[in-house]
Amino acid sequence: MRLKDGYWEYMILDGKLDMTDTGCITAADFDGDGRQEVFVGGTDGWLIWYRPVTFENGKIDKGTYHVMFALEDVDGDGLPELFVGRDADNGGSEIVWYRPKAKRDLAGDWEKYVVDPDFEGVAHDIVFADIDGDGENELLAIACYCSSPGIFAYKRKHDVTTTWEKHPIYTGIFAEGLSVGDLDGDGNLEIINGPYWFKWNEGGPYSGLWQKMTFAPNYREMCRTAAVDITGNGRPDIVITDSEYMDGSLSWFENRLLEDPENPWVEHRLEDGLIYSHSLQVKFDNADGSVLIFVAEMDAGGWNAPYNLDARLITYYTNDHGITWERKVLYQGEGTHEAILHDIDNDGELEVVGKTCSQVVRNPKLQVWKRKDKPTLNVEFKHNFLDRDKPFRAIEIMAADVDGDGRQDVVCGAFWYKNPTWERYQIPGIFQVINHYDIDGDKIDEFIALKWDKRYPKDDYMGLMSGELWWIKPVDPVNGKWEEHFIGKINGDWPHGSLIAPLLPNNRLALVTSYHDSDESGNPPEIYEIPSDPAVSPWPKKILAPVKYSEELIACDVDGDGVLDIVAGQYWIKNNGDGTFNAYPTDLSLKAARIGVSDINGDGREDIVIAQEDLDYRNRKVPFSQLVWLEKPGDPKTYPWKRHVIDVVRCAHSLGVADIDGDGEDEIIAGEHDPFWPYRSRCRLYAYKKANPQGTAWYKYIVDSRFEHHDGAKIIDIAPGKKGIISIGWEDKIYVHLWEIIPGK
Repeated sequence: MRLKDGYWEYMILDGKLDMTDTGCITAADFDGDGRQEVFVGGTDGWLIWYRPVTFENGKIDKGTYHVMFALEDVDGDGLPELFVGRDADNGGSEIVWYRPKAKRDLAGDWEKYVVDPDFEGVAHDIVFADIDGDGENELLAIACYCSSPGIFAYKRKHDVTTTWEKHPIYTGIFAEGLSVGDLDGDGNLEIINGPYWFKWNEGGPYSGLWQKMTFAPNYREMCRTAAVDITGNGRPDIVITDSEYMDGSLSWFENRLLEDPENPWVEHRLEDGLIYSHSLQVKFDNADGSVLIFVAEMDAGGWNAPYNLDARLITYYTNDHGITWERKVLYQGEGTHEAILHDIDNDGELEVVGKTCSQVVRNPKLQVWKRKDKPTLNVEFKHNFLDRDKPFRAIEIMAADVDGDGRQDVVCGAFWYKNPTWERYQIPGIFQVINHYDIDGDKIDEFIALKWDKRYPKDDYMGLMSGELWWIKPVDPVNGKWEEHFIGKINGDWPHGSLIAPLLPNNRLALVTSYHDSDESGNPPEIYEIPSDPAVSPWPKKILAPVKYSEELIACDVDGDGVLDIVAGQYWIKNNGDGTFNAYPTDLSLKAARIGVSDINGDGREDIVIAQEDLDYRNRKVPFSQLVWLEKPGDPKTYPWKRHVIDVVRCAHSLGVADIDGDGEDEIIAGEHDPFWPYRSRCRLYAYKKANPQGTAWYKYIVDSRFEHHDGAKIIDIAPGKKGIISIGWEDKIYVHLWEIIPGK
C-alpha cells in the first residue's frame, strides 16, 4: 500500500461549490458503470455528485448537510445508497438516505428516505458496522453540539424506506472521531469515539449503555480515529489525530489489551504541530501487512481560526509493524477537509480527494491531488531579482524593446532594465511609465508617462497626481537621451489602466485611460485621439463612456464586427466605428483589479479573465476573492456573462494570460496583493493550467510564496523561445522580479 514516488499535482475540480461551506465527502462507483463518483455536501446549498474522469456533475437535493457520509447497500440491488445527517425542515436534524429514482441514473431525480426524523444535534460522524453480529450492518451516528450528545445505533427494519429502530450506545459525553473494531478479540465490535472506546455489556448491544474506557488520555475530545492492525497481532490498534486544534498531534496506540491489561494502550507519537488535521484515513495491505496513514490539515478550522497557508497532506508508511515509519509530505500550501484516499480514475493508484471547509472564505472548492511522474504544466520557474533597490514605487511594469536591439527589455516606473544584462537605466524627466506603442510609425515604441508632482516625496501617494500625461521617445536611452512631448491634462487622479490601439475611424490610434479614483469620484475613462503628428498637443480627448471603472483595459473585438472594442472588467465597451462608444455590463457584482482575454473553452469566442480587488482597509486585512473567467455569450450584450470560478486568492492585483509551455493553450498567472504588511504578507504567485477543455477544472501551481504583487505578473519574451514573468509590488516596492520559465525534462 506504499504510494509511489512522484509529483503530486493539485487540481481544482470545482472552484465554487454551490454551498457556503462544506461538511461531507465520499467516493464510490455509485451507478455500477465502472467509473467513480464523488459526493459533496455542506451548508445552505446542494448535495452534489461529480464524475471526475468526465467532469460531469449533478444535483441531488438542497439543504444543510453534516460532516460525514456513509455508504451501504440497504435495498439489496447491489449498489450503495448514500446516508448523511442534515438539518431538517422543522428546525431540528435528521438522518436520511438517498438513491436515484431510476436505477443507475444519477442525472435524474433522487429519492430521499428518513432514518431518524428527530435527531438531536449534528450527526457529525456516521459509519456502518455489524455491532450485533447478525450479519447485517447497523448505522452508527454521533450527536454533537447539543444538550444531549452521544452515540446511537440504528437497526434497519424489513422495509428499509421507513424509519429505523434507534438504540442509545452512550450519552452525555461529547466527542468526535467515530470508528469500529474488535479491539479485545472476543468476536464483537467495539466502538471508538474521540479518545474513548466503548464495549457492550453482557446483555447485548441493545441492553443498555455501553462501558466507556479511555485509550488516549492525553488527547482532547475532537479527533479523527481509525482502527487498523499495525503490530500484526490480529487485533486493531488505534490511530488518532486532533481535528480542531492549532497544536494537534498524530499518534497510534498499540493495542495490548490481552498482553498487558494493566497498561493496555501504548502511545507511539508520529507527529506534533499539526494544525486542524481534520482528515485521517488508513489503508491496510492484506498481502504484506503494511499500513499507510494519511492525514491532512484544514484550510482554516472552526471558531474563527486563522487561515493556514502552509497546510499539508502527509502520509506515514510502515511495513515492519510500526517499528519504523516513512513520512512523506505529498503537498504543502493548500488545506483540505475530510479528504480521502480513493482511486477515482481506476488507474490502480490512490488519489487524494477533498474540499476546503471554507468556514472563513465562504467559497468552498472541490480538490483532487494525483501522483504523476511530472506536472502537466511541465516547466520550472527560476527567480532572479532585476532590482533589489529600486528608488521608489512603480505603478506599472511592462516588457518593451527600449533600445531597438530586437530584445524585450523591462520598463518600470522611471527606469528600464536592459536585456540580457538587466542593467538599470533611468528615464529622465518623467515619473511613471504607464504604456508603450509605436505612435509615430517609425517601428520603434514610444512610451506614455506621468510627471512627478514635486510638492510630494516620490513615494508619497500624492506624488502620482501631477495631472499631466506625456509621451517620450527613446533617442539614445543607454546614455539617457529621450525626447518628451506633452499630451494633456487628465480629469482623474492617476491612470490605473490604459491602452493604445487603432480604435478610431480609418484605424487611427487612440489612447484610453481609466483612473484610480473612478469609484469614489465618478471620473470615467477618457479617450485621447493621437494626431497624425503626435508632437501636436494637447491631444483631443473626450469621455469614453459614462461608467465608473478604474482598472486595466484591453482592446479586443468583442462582438465580432471587425472593429476593436474595449474590455473593462465588469464592462465591455462597444466601438460603434464612428468614434462613439457604448458600455455594456458583463458582471456588475465583480470589481476587477486586473483582467485578461482568452478563448478559455475553445468555442472561438474570447472570454474575460478577471482577478478581483477586495481590500479591507478598516481592519487592514486582505480577504479572499474569486479569480474567475466570464464566458462570452453568443450575443455579448446578454447579461450577465456566465461566471466560472477558477480559485479564490487574496486580491490577485497582478495577472498574466499567455501560453507559457508552448502547447497552444493559454495559462493564467496571478499574483497576490497586500498593501498592509510590507515584506511580511505571505503573498503568492500562482500559475493555473486548464484540466479540461471546458475550463471548469484547473491545475494550480505555486510559483513563489515570498513576494507581494501589484500590476505585475506580466509575460516577457526574454529571447526567442524563452519566456519569463516580470512583476513588482506596491509595498514590496524596492524589488523588480523576473522568473525565467524553463521547459521541464
